[in-house]
Amino acid sequence: MTLYFIIFTGILLAVAAVFIALLPRWWQRRAVAEDNTDWLRLRQRELADSAPELREEAALRVMEEGLTPAVAESVSPARYPVAGPLAGLLALVILVAGLYVHLGSLEDVSISRALEKLEGASPNEISALIARIQRRADQRPDNADYSLLLGEYHLSANEPLQALVYFDRLIAGGAASSDILGKAAQAEFLSADRQLSERGRTRAEQALAMDPMAPAALATLGMAAFEASDFAAAIRYWETLRTLEPEGSPGHQMLSQVIERAHREMQASGATLDLPGSLKVIVSLTDALTVSDGAIAYVFARPELQQGGMPIAVLRQPVTAWPFNVTLEDRHSMAGQKLSSFSAVSVEVQISANGQPGRENSTAWGLVNTAPVGASDPVTVVLQPTGPR
Repeated sequence: MTLYFIIFTGILLAVAAVFIALLPRWWQRRAVAEDNTDWLRLRQRELADSAPELREEAALRVMEEGLTPAVAESVSPARYPVAGPLAGLLALVILVAGLYVHLGSLEDVSISRALEKLEGASPNEISALIARIQRRADQRPDNADYSLLLGEYHLSANEPLQALVYFDRLIAGGAASSDILGKAAQAEFLSADRQLSERGRTRAEQALAMDPMAPAALATLGMAAFEASDFAAAIRYWETLRTLEPEGSPGHQMLSQVIERAHREMQASGATLDLPGSLKVIVSLTDALTVSDGAIAYVFARPELQQGGMPIAVLRQPVTAWPFNVTLEDRHSMAGQKLSSFSAVSVEVQISANGQPGRENSTAWGLVNTAPVGASDPVTVVLQPTGPR
């Protein structure tokens, strides 16, 4: 892409050089000598509003002098200085190159190429590249790509305080996705000696309101609950997070270990995991609807008659057979809420082909506006093809 840009720029400058320095040398100027007839026409126009005697006198003078013989048309080369246009062309080239470098385009292109070749780079090369990106990000604080890259780099390098600077910059600039909000909360939690501030909690809960399966927000709220000895809440967040990891993967195993530890801590404290107020859900398909293998089902519980916003509880599981049954419990609750605190909820089921929640990612969905919590009979949700709300 850069090579094409350089070639195109060179062609434009070459064309400019032709027009400025060479083309005028080929121009020619035509010049025809004037005779006294031309003078008479000019003089009569000047005396158009004067007395007729003056016009007659001018005509008489031409008659007395006689007509001047016609003069052949002459051609003379254009007189055009070359030094000035060439100096202007040189100044134009310098100005374009200077603007290109000053505005940072050259550095941005260089950084982009270095990122493409990052695989296999040594730690020193990576550190040098990060230092360049940090300098460039300070020059262009509105560049969201640089801020996101640096925030994620410092967070993964266990430098949460530096990561928070860039996530704060992203949020202040309006880039407040669920992923950014969750990672900002995580960076703030880790940089404050594992204490979650009110701002960090708000950001994490906003992330879950946008995406109930936001990994960073679930991890952060789970860690904060564990540090506050709210082991039941920690288990709920981490179990939800574990559903995002393939079974048997390192992430799944690690979460299983911390969940088991939370269970042990809860038993040692004498607390129990609340199980009352469960909600049984049967999910079925219409006859005309088919769902591909490997689809993921999301089951959301929200306040009664409500279809949007942060869910009270959410459950994610692969679909292996139809119809299938799930049971929502307090351990599936979100953001400090408890399913058992509600007498009735709205239940929505989404079938996602790409594994991500959201109506826009679903191929089928169903809704029951009122479902009694704690009832012995399950509520049945019949799925329909996804369409506009």
